[in-house]
Amino acid sequence: MYLGAAQRQRPPVPRQLPPRPRYFTNREAGLEVLDLALARARSEDSSALVSISGLPGVGKTSLALSWLHRHSDDFADGQLYAGLEGHRAGEPTSPAHVLPRFLQALGVAPEHVPVDLAGQMAHFRTVTADRRVAVLCDNALSAAQIRPLMPASAGSVCVVTSRWHLRPLVLDGAEFVRLDPLDTDSAIELLGNMAGHDRVAADAAAARELVLSCGRFPLAVCVSAALLVARPGWSVATAVTGPAVRSHLTEADEEVSMKTRLDEVYTALPGDAARLYRRMGLHPGSEFDVGVAEAAAAVRPEIPAPADSLATLVHANLLGMDHPGRYHFHDLIHEHARHRGEADDDLDLRAMTERRIIDHYLATADSADHVVYPQRRRPAPEYRFPPEESRTFADFATALGWFETELGNLMAVLRLASARGHDAAAWQIVDAMWGVFIYARYHRDWIASHRIGAEAARACGHRLGEARLRTGLGVALRDTGRYEDALVAFGQALDLRREIGDRRGEALVLHNVGLVHLQQEELGRAGELFRTALAIREDVGDTRGTAREHSAIGEVESLLGHHDDAVRHLTQAMDLIEGTADLNSEIPARRRLGQAYLRAGDRPAARAQLETALAELRGAGAVFDEGTLRETLGEIAEQEGNPLSARGHYARAEEVYRKLGALPHAERAAGHRRRLDPDADPDAGPDAPADPAPAPH
Repeated sequence: MYLGAAQRQRPPVPRQLPPRPRYFTNREAGLEVLDLALARARSEDSSALVSISGLPGVGKTSLALSWLHRHSDDFADGQLYAGLEGHRAGEPTSPAHVLPRFLQALGVAPEHVPVDLAGQMAHFRTVTADRRVAVLCDNALSAAQIRPLMPASAGSVCVVTSRWHLRPLVLDGAEFVRLDPLDTDSAIELLGNMAGHDRVAADAAAARELVLSCGRFPLAVCVSAALLVARPGWSVATAVTGPAVRSHLTEADEEVSMKTRLDEVYTALPGDAARLYRRMGLHPGSEFDVGVAEAAAAVRPEIPAPADSLATLVHANLLGMDHPGRYHFHDLIHEHARHRGEADDDLDLRAMTERRIIDHYLATADSADHVVYPQRRRPAPEYRFPPEESRTFADFATALGWFETELGNLMAVLRLASARGHDAAAWQIVDAMWGVFIYARYHRDWIASHRIGAEAARACGHRLGEARLRTGLGVALRDTGRYEDALVAFGQALDLRREIGDRRGEALVLHNVGLVHLQQEELGRAGELFRTALAIREDVGDTRGTAREHSAIGEVESLLGHHDDAVRHLTQAMDLIEGTADLNSEIPARRRLGQAYLRAGDRPAARAQLETALAELRGAGAVFDEGTLRETLGEIAEQEGNPLSARGHYARAEEVYRKLGALPHAERAAGHRRRLDPDADPDAGPDAPADPAPAPH
């Protein structure tokens, strides 16, 4: 996975907040609570926690974002954002989904993110211990969602928004802000900020009526103001229409239906924009890009210019646009769009729109997967609505970035496909997500998706698809240390591979089962499985797979002390890999060969292999194998009586491990370094070995 390591550069300081609200108005009291909480945290050398609660549409997120953007310089080490989907009480976002993303944004390599929530929490506290960060937990359902995401470092802050008053957070020292609708003057000011103060002042009585008809909720006021902006010929009085408005409104009339106000704005939309609004209400996620909208617009009757309709919806404040080409719904508006679709579109149109959206994600994921993992053999996707032109990706980083951005949507679309009985599409979406799970290691989604996908493949009778996904499920379970569960999944996959005569796939499963036993230090059983897989690989002409089996067998033989056999197998692996530019196979094989030579007592041969592997990794950034290579080179230097060189290698190994968040490995390397010279400076010094020049191929 060294191509990914070389091309996938993460920013050192995450800035994940959505944009600052453009028309934020008033809320001085809430801002003051946030200011005081931060000041108290600084004076007490602690962290701050503030919970903002209130009804939907009252402006909780706007307050949080305005304050956090205003104080961005106070959080030099980053600002993290988690949308917790608390309005979906049945399926809110788990902190186990959020923490891996937080840790990776803070520089922890995916393979070193703990797989269990307790481990993720501990690692998050460790990584942020000396960092001043801000965390926004948006739309939370419960205190239990929040606690794992709270930074504990001095000067850091966690801001929570929720429809509910999260009283249990008082035990965590939280400050509370309860937001009510704006006062009338502030609501009129917000209307003027958007629609023009002169226009509002020219019809002050109507402006007052309008904001009262909105219940003085900022969301409803903004939607109404956007309607006025889109209708420059209207007076404010013209916008005050509909059954929500009574003849004598007062400031006490806050119990006004948000739905009614949204209905009024919706009714004023051009026909194409209204149709696209209804169709996008069927999207299972709250965010989407222009490609999804184009797919929905292609359903007959087609919407001819979806980009224009999207722009209309943005101007109407029914959609937000964080970045060009990427849009989001407020949850209330998303729900309204879905209800309008149920009322105004027939069942067949809605079903076709959903399937178009599903096929769009399948096509895009397949295209991205071919860039992220080009060596992987896979069945061609089958579509109900084949895409006329799939999105293309320029490079690994762009393709993997799309997967990570869209992972939440992919999981939601997968569940939608499964619920609607689109089983073929469901398992194919999961199959196309393999690259993101191998590189980014989102184990929770990895396991959940492969279970759904395997059952979908079984339901539609696609045994190869089921075998592929049960194999992938086994890899995820093994990766998380759930060895017995992994063996069950691999057993199911093996039966399927043999049933359909997929010998190459059979060897792949046997190899993975061997890795389970290798990780459990059952070397004899692992070796047997690798040899069985080797025979199959050779029989079917799988050169890359044959090299992998020789490499695995060589490691087993070396650990058993069979040095000549180990070197023979590992040399065969290197001969098969030579000239393929397959670093994913070459670096582990060369490392294993170097370690085998060292166990056999041939230090010069060991050093040559390890230094060549280091040269191959040049430019790849911090990758885990460099740490392993450096530690082994340090061991060689120690054996040769060169403590300064050894200490230099151990120091570099420690640095690599720390960058990756592999803290136990970093402490082990640091222990070796300190053991050699407890009083020495951690830097290697002028005599430390430089990176070797690239070896000839």
